[in-house]
Amino acid sequence: MPAQRQIFSELFHARLSQRVGLWVFLSILAIEAILLIPSVIRREQELLYQLRAVSSARASGIISSLPEISEADLLQQLQKVQEDPIVLGGALYHFNGKKIGQFGEKPELSYSQIVRNPKAQVLDRLKLRYDSAWMMAPLTDKYTLIIRHDVTKIRQDIIAFVGRISLLVLIISGFVTLATMIVIYIIVITPVLRLRSDLLRAGELALEDYASPPQFSSLTRQRRDELGDVITAFGQMYGQITDASIQRKASAQRFRVLVDQAVDAIIVVNSQGQIIEANQNACQTLGYSHDQLLSLTAMDIHHELTFDRLQSVWQQLTPGDSLTVDSTHVRKDGTTFPVEVRVGLFEFNDDQLMLALSRDVTERKEAEKLTARLAEIGELATMIVHEVRNPLTTVLMGLNAFKRMDLTERFQMRLSLALEEAERLQRLLNEILLFAKQQKLDLTEMDVNHLIADSMDSIKAIPTLAERELQVEPAISPILIAGDRDKLRQVFINLISNACEASPIGDIIQWQVKPDTENNWVDVRVKNGGDPIPADVIPKLIQPFYTTKSSGNGLGLAITNRIVEAHQGTLRIESSELGTTVTVSLPIQTAH
Repeated sequence: MPAQRQIFSELFHARLSQRVGLWVFLSILAIEAILLIPSVIRREQELLYQLRAVSSARASGIISSLPEISEADLLQQLQKVQEDPIVLGGALYHFNGKKIGQFGEKPELSYSQIVRNPKAQVLDRLKLRYDSAWMMAPLTDKYTLIIRHDVTKIRQDIIAFVGRISLLVLIISGFVTLATMIVIYIIVITPVLRLRSDLLRAGELALEDYASPPQFSSLTRQRRDELGDVITAFGQMYGQITDASIQRKASAQRFRVLVDQAVDAIIVVNSQGQIIEANQNACQTLGYSHDQLLSLTAMDIHHELTFDRLQSVWQQLTPGDSLTVDSTHVRKDGTTFPVEVRVGLFEFNDDQLMLALSRDVTERKEAEKLTARLAEIGELATMIVHEVRNPLTTVLMGLNAFKRMDLTERFQMRLSLALEEAERLQRLLNEILLFAKQQKLDLTEMDVNHLIADSMDSIKAIPTLAERELQVEPAISPILIAGDRDKLRQVFINLISNACEASPIGDIIQWQVKPDTENNWVDVRVKNGGDPIPADVIPKLIQPFYTTKSSGNGLGLAITNRIVEAHQGTLRIESSELGTTVTVSLPIQTAH
């Protein structure tokens, strides 16, 4: 019973059901009303005809029993019809139109109207009067009798007839309306209410994470109509929304991970300077938790920043533009550190926010100071080298002069040692100047194969190459590069010399040219045998003054690397049990 009461409650309270039921009820009433009017008119005519027929029959009975009498006696005899309560009066006319007389109420129907239309009649529904001509067989050819009737009884019959029909129409309308509402409730209202409940539930579930898709009651019943199409579309829409939501959440999560993994501190502030979002790096750099940082303003972490200054910067920016400034941030413990801040405006939810990317430049500032100091030291070293080279040249001249003297063997040995160390010192000073000097290139277009061929005379003069074999593998076709011929020749001489020194006597030194057309590079490789170089030592080989040779100064590969980098190239060192390979990669000159 409670379930039935709930169904009927929903049935009569459903607005769609109410509207459909009302329109069905009114439509049936309108149709029945249209059909009722002619029915009432027909019924009225039937009753009037019966009234006229019955009264006319009574009058005919009276007249048929009379002998031939005068017109006055006939009129007097006809007055007996008033004994019938429905007859209120009448008028008798001769066939030539002469009025013989009247009795009771005067009829409104005239003889001339009957002449024009033998079936003429007058019905006054307000006065409840009805005038018609009685057709009496004995007098048809001689007289016309017009009788006035009281139609009160007919009106009552018509009212009763209308009442019966109206009651029947109301019963039928109510039944059809109720049946329609029940059908609408079953076919439309119930699925719509179920769909509405599912829509509300879908709105809640769309914002939640769930392990498996929910089961909606509206989707459990298959319908092959337009409402079924709507329900199916709802299921498809929810699937698309949930897929998009999952992708959006995954994308947001990935974006959040990327933001938190960013090397810069990311802070978002509103126009009042309130911090509304920050990434993990900002929290760690400033020493606050995420919630603590969101309770601060930009002025709290930047003491030099005032609200007026923030508004001034805000006015300078437009969405899409950015501004980079150097500043100082304050940690939670009160310590400060220099930062480089890049700020810009963006629109979010009809609100304008400022995005600040802050990078701790403490190490960069220290590196800049160190670079400045190294530059000073470099200038000082260059000055010292220049100051030492001139006296050293004089010393070498004096030592060479001593060679012409007749010295004992002991002093000759010491003189040779002094000359050797002085020359080594002179070479060191020259290489220091070469390393400290900025690389200025005299670029010309050249073929790598021709460059190698032109360098062979100088390379063959390397003393250590005499006891080793050099295998040259040029490129199959010409490869053009833009380079400084003398400096590149020096690069290859240094690499061949180092390869000879690192390989045993009788070893094969391979010199190969391999084009990399896909990346538009040419690789020049120098490979030698010998012991492998430890992996931790390889990165140090191009550092100045680092050497693994007992007599080296550690500037050869450093100078070589600087020359290669000046040509926009790279130098790689690879070493294994099979030997060591040094690869110089240079950009190929594109054809114009």
